[in-house]
Amino acid sequence: MIDTISITLPQDKFKIMDYEKFSPSARNFYEQPYYKLTGKTPIKAVLNPTKEQTDKYGYLPRITLFKAVRRGSFPIFLKIEFSIPKLLYGNNFDEVVESDFGEICWQLKDKLYKMGINVEDVKFLSLADVSTIHYSKNLILIDYTDPYTYLKELRKINVSKLQDTNQSDYRNEGHSFKFHSNDYEVIFYDKLKDLQQAKNSEKRAIESDNYTQLNLFEKYEPKQPFEVLRIEVRVGNRTKLKQILKKHDFEKVELNFNNLFNKEVSQIILLNVLAETERAYPVILKGDDQTLAEFTAQLQVSNPKLNFSQLLKFVGAKALIESVGIREFRKLTNRFGDSQWYRLNKAMQELKLSNKFDVFDNLRKQLEEFVQVKLEDYKLRM
Repeated sequence: MIDTISITLPQDKFKIMDYEKFSPSARNFYEQPYYKLTGKTPIKAVLNPTKEQTDKYGYLPRITLFKAVRRGSFPIFLKIEFSIPKLLYGNNFDEVVESDFGEICWQLKDKLYKMGINVEDVKFLSLADVSTIHYSKNLILIDYTDPYTYLKELRKINVSKLQDTNQSDYRNEGHSFKFHSNDYEVIFYDKLKDLQQAKNSEKRAIESDNYTQLNLFEKYEPKQPFEVLRIEVRVGNRTKLKQILKKHDFEKVELNFNNLFNKEVSQIILLNVLAETERAYPVILKGDDQTLAEFTAQLQVSNPKLNFSQLLKFVGAKALIESVGIREFRKLTNRFGDSQWYRLNKAMQELKLSNKFDVFDNLRKQLEEFVQVKLEDYKLRM
């Protein structure tokens, strides 16, 4: 539903019990000589959990203290960034549900206290403003397919057709694919492979703060087959979040923790991203496990009104796109102008094609069902 989230508390909703735990010290946020503020850029101090703390208390949030100039005043506020399932379960393979919300807030209050920050009323956390949020879902593959099969197909999408993105990356030896802009990012990745990467180097992993789950699969062995393809929609600021919520008719929802910890909102946003991704996938590439001759025969049977030149145009387009990818295909044909590509792409999208393996069917089904993933359900029974 939701993984990482950042919430913000104003200065009257928290108390720092030990200034020196912050770097730099938070003392001069409150006591003279005050840190010097210049322009609109806030000053900040960070409190990231130490290994000693995590060994003792388990997963802990990341804390940033800010002081800024706002209309002649100097407000102080606290940003709390944390993975909700890691806070509750120590891992983010297990997923949270709406009924967990109360326990999450109490756990967060307790963890903050152990880090030297007192939030007197748990309601302050539940009603805290949200600044960033990562919607997520673990998609379990138990049909002998693997995430690489899906990711290989997903990287073929025409990223230029997606809204709110301008870049794409296919990395970690093909085990992750993302498209993104400055304040918005969609990632599909192999969750098990990413955990293996984290064991070698946290910097190489998609996920951060893996210290609580590095040995997760040493504790028990899941039934086979068992693979996890993860989808995340990462929204980087409140402005972007408001745009997305308005797009899905949630514009009246206040951007606080309580309101956004919502299954319906999470599910609709994730389903919409998958639908946009599917629309950007060239229909002509379906069934690309076929030989070109098999594809040509199927194309004629499924689209009997195609004439000879149309048939050759689509077969040629498929062969070239499979060989070099959409981006390079467009570069090679750009002398004919964008309009020729748009006409070709529209015509390809209207073709009727069948495919034994549709990369989107299983993913869509799991997002529509939106069943909570609990690792216990996949544990090897002795």
